[in-house]
Amino acid sequence: MIESKNENGILTIILPPRIDASNASAVEQEIEGINDPTSDQIVVFDADQLEYISSAGLRIIIKVVKREKSVSVVNVSQTVYDIFEVSGFTNFISIEKKA
Repeated sequence: MIESKNENGILTIILPPRIDASNASAVEQEIEGINDPTSDQIVVFDADQLEYISSAGLRIIIKVVKREKSVSVVNVSQTVYDIFEVSGFTNFISIEKKA
């Protein structure tokens, strides 16, 4: 179960430890159930627990980016940041490493 909170027009979605082919479909369904693309909100993915994301997980984020005015990923570990960087995500989405 993916946790989320919606405060002041900012929807924060807490990503699970792994998003890969084995769970991407379920994660995508949960995110679609949480996210209302008609609400004109800012979406923040909290990757504090995320240890690995595959191309299937990256596709989920791309779908949200296409629908929302503002999407960012925060609390990203160096390992996961490297995945975002190599895949080119750092060129079109705000990705913030863990402090």
